[in-house]
Amino acid sequence: MRLSARTVSIGVLGLGILVAFIIFGTSAADSPEHSTGSDAANGASALPQLAQALGHPPAIFDASFEPDLGMGVVFVLTPTVGFSRDEARRLSDYVAGGGAVVYAAEQGDPQLDFTLNVNRARGAVGGAATGGGPALAGVSNVSGGDLVGPLLPSTGQVILLRAAAGVPVAFEQFRGRGRVIVLADPLPLCNGYLERADNWRLAADLISLAPAASRIGFDEYHHGAGGQGSPFTSLLSTAWGSAIAWAVVVVFAGLFVRGRAFGPRLALARGGDRSSAEYVTAVGGLLQRSNGATMTGRLLVAATRRALATRYGLAPTPAFDGALRSRAPTAALELEGAEKDLQGAGGDASLLEGARRLHGLAYP
Repeated sequence: MRLSARTVSIGVLGLGILVAFIIFGTSAADSPEHSTGSDAANGASALPQLAQALGHPPAIFDASFEPDLGMGVVFVLTPTVGFSRDEARRLSDYVAGGGAVVYAAEQGDPQLDFTLNVNRARGAVGGAATGGGPALAGVSNVSGGDLVGPLLPSTGQVILLRAAAGVPVAFEQFRGRGRVIVLADPLPLCNGYLERADNWRLAADLISLAPAASRIGFDEYHHGAGGQGSPFTSLLSTAWGSAIAWAVVVVFAGLFVRGRAFGPRLALARGGDRSSAEYVTAVGGLLQRSNGATMTGRLLVAATRRALATRYGLAPTPAFDGALRSRAPTAALELEGAEKDLQGAGGDASLLEGARRLHGLAYP
């Protein structure tokens, strides 16, 4: 079968688009690593701007990671490229010489955690936290992610922020002449969260740890900004890599124009429709095998509390339960009963009843 010129042109154009996506990647309005070069809600591009507004020129680590004492504070947010032993030691020496480090990461970097003596607990707590003290002046409430991994401060590490039930989610430690501030949740420092609660005061206080007019360092090197990307991309940047890429394009175009199908087309049998009950059963089985009932219950309770807070005009603070009892006692009793059911004392039936009661509260 002879193909038209239009079909060939469309095929070549599609191939060019595919190659461009492979080489340059895609740009998404999301920054899970909280990059200071991203304007996404979970990006941190507002931090360098805030530092500049407070009289601290920002310095971005992109080609290498070399903090110096001319920088008052160095921010390290969720490193996705692991710290080497030398880089972690370099940061420790910077702190010992009088620098300050703000290290905020959900999971943490193993080498950096070891060097800075950061211990993390298993499990998760709500991201709303309270705090105070001279290091965080004016910071009473902080709003972050729905679930945050707690910290385990050791001797000499002063707790700055506590989540529900007093669980530590931020601490400060003095090392040599400098200090390290560790946050279990970097989201309060991100673009879409600065306007919530006292998050902007938290960011301003951390920047203000730097001496007047000193620079503020932001680590993008450990987000892959230093050319530590895909080996495939590095190969394509060489002469041999470009030649191989063009050879692949030419061969593909030749096969597309001159090639033929291998045998007749086979019609695939259409699968039957599945009922909603099958999907529910499958998800329930997965949760049961993975022991995910506890985590699912926490998510349901957190979502229901947010819905009740919005409905009755309450703030999601530790005083939420008392405020809800005074404003909507019936809803408060129903919430307490649902939380007891979710503890699973009555088995699967109790869990199901608790989930139904929470759904009824959230969507009356």
